[in-house]
Amino acid sequence: MKKLAYLALFALLYAAEPTKQELIEQIGQLEKELTFLKSGIADTIDELSERIDENEFEASLNKIKWGGELRVNNGNYYIKYNEKKYSNTNKWDMKVILNMNAHINEKTKFTGRLMMTKAWGSSVPLELSVVDPTQGRVNGDSHVFLERAYVDYHITPDLVVTLGRQSTSDGPGMNLKYDTRRKATYPALLFNGAADGIVLTYKLKNRKIPNLKFRLAYGKGYQWQDPQYGWLGENPGIKDTDVYGFFIEGSFKSDHLGRNLWILTAVKTDDLITNPFDTNATTNQNLGDYEHYGVYFENLKTLDSKLNYFVSYAYCKPHGNGKTGVSDLNNDGVPDTAVKLLKKPGYAYQLGFRYDKTRHWKYGYEYNFGSKYWFSFSTNLLDPVNKLAIRGFVHDFYIMYKMDLFQYVRIGYTLGRAKYNFIGMYYAVNGEPDAIDSTIRYIYAAYDVRF
Repeated sequence: MKKLAYLALFALLYAAEPTKQELIEQIGQLEKELTFLKSGIADTIDELSERIDENEFEASLNKIKWGGELRVNNGNYYIKYNEKKYSNTNKWDMKVILNMNAHINEKTKFTGRLMMTKAWGSSVPLELSVVDPTQGRVNGDSHVFLERAYVDYHITPDLVVTLGRQSTSDGPGMNLKYDTRRKATYPALLFNGAADGIVLTYKLKNRKIPNLKFRLAYGKGYQWQDPQYGWLGENPGIKDTDVYGFFIEGSFKSDHLGRNLWILTAVKTDDLITNPFDTNATTNQNLGDYEHYGVYFENLKTLDSKLNYFVSYAYCKPHGNGKTGVSDLNNDGVPDTAVKLLKKPGYAYQLGFRYDKTRHWKYGYEYNFGSKYWFSFSTNLLDPVNKLAIRGFVHDFYIMYKMDLFQYVRIGYTLGRAKYNFIGMYYAVNGEPDAIDSTIRYIYAAYDVRF
């Protein structure tokens, strides 16, 4: 019986053993199945990679947070220049601002702002609309300009480097009238416009002086480029305008002052030029250097009251090199007037008050004064009087009705008197501004919405 069982088992095993040909066919089938599995895995990997790329792209878009502002203004202008009087009424313009920021990682943050300013129905942009610091900030066409684009990188929690197009516009001194929080780093009386550079900020913890910060800044006010060959062209001898700044800011620790801020400023600008559009070294000369110093203080909700105010003072000192450049002082598009850097120091100050009667009604007043030789890198392009650069004085009254958290209506009356010409310029004929008698009365209504 056992022999019979062994014989049957042997027969089954022998019958189950594949032939050589069958082994070759089985191996070929396995290779086909393996190739199919590999292709399936590759397709799966490609699909997963596409999904990851799509998720990363969507995540990068989601990192950018957008906000905006629309401001529409109707103004009536009444001007007296020496003995001549004229007016322009029912003039409309608008400003659009698109803000963006992105938290890249725990050390890096991006901030940007796009801006467009134009007069309704106008195809004639102002000359200043194409100058780098004022692009998008004066009435131009419907082009949108990049006003800010910078990255804050935290080297340490207390040491930050800021690189790019800086937050240098609409700074302290402009937040009361426009009902905003602090929108820029530097006082508007000293600088108000777009600027490119690098800033190093150190936050020093001090029990007696809260929010204490020290800043070192470097920027380019002008770089020569050949209009055809760029930096490959031969420089005819025009030096770049370099800007160096040192700033200290903090707060007073007091239970009575409420929210407050003070800023000390020192800025040195080297090798100012005559005309940023002129690449001819014969007419476009480096005229010299300038120093600026400033003190700023603001106090919100003074003594726990409804009163808010700020005070800003600035002093400027020229260092002319004796050279004469050629500028277009009569605005005919042709540089044909010989000019030099201003000869003497100047100063300016600004005072501002706002009383918040209720959540909705707010009343404000601001006063500006500038001396004969006052000059700063500020052009308050939100008002036609150019009060931050005035060589004379400006009274500015306004009433604001805040409709809700996001929008308000403001009506105002501005009276400005300029006593010397070439306002906002650091040069004049023989370095001496001429005496004038110019009065501007400006009545306006503005609507502002933020989103």
